[in-house]
Amino acid sequence: MNTEELSALMEQRSLGYRFLARAYRTAPDAAFIDSMLETAETLAEGPLSPFFEEAAGADREQLRIDLCADYNQLFLGMSPHPVAPYESVYTSEEGLMMQDARDAMVRVYETWGLRVPASFDLPEDHVALELELMACLAERTAAAAAAGEDTTALVDAQRTYLNDHLAWVSQLCDDVEQRARTAFYYGIAGLARDYVAADREALSEL
Repeated sequence: MNTEELSALMEQRSLGYRFLARAYRTAPDAAFIDSMLETAETLAEGPLSPFFEEAAGADREQLRIDLCADYNQLFLGMSPHPVAPYESVYTSEEGLMMQDARDAMVRVYETWGLRVPASFDLPEDHVALELELMACLAERTAAAAAAGEDTTALVDAQRTYLNDHLAWVSQLCDDVEQRARTAFYYGIAGLARDYVAADREALSEL
């Protein structure tokens, strides 16, 4: 793979991870829904296809309300069995928040000179932040490749990060699929699981 191809791959990966990060960060607003529906052709053949079929003739404000309600019951505790989108919950023996995974993520951010936005007042091992970090690393790799720099260390770092901090995402996605009430979040779970698995394979071949 030449530098142009590597840069393009990394830019594409960054976009994918940023989309997933946005989907898990907060409930969809009108702008996010409009953006998805306007670019539906890029996702319409995958796990989100049932959502796009339903959304085609739906009232967008009602759609937003329904998706917000589903996000709230899934991730904000507004249901008897919510999903905790934190690595610590899935990797600690106690199944609790703010465990070793959270501390490890703090160190990862420091290593790369990154900070969690002040407006995001949730633990550092939230799935949205972990996905966003991979997007940042992919962007840095794309820039390094475009500049003709050696990207070996950056690619290796992404392989390590994916294995150390994103392996749990498949379990999260299983739980989201079991509890989702909308085709959107059911599809997002399938898309995230497939994307991370495909990315692991892609990185292993570089």
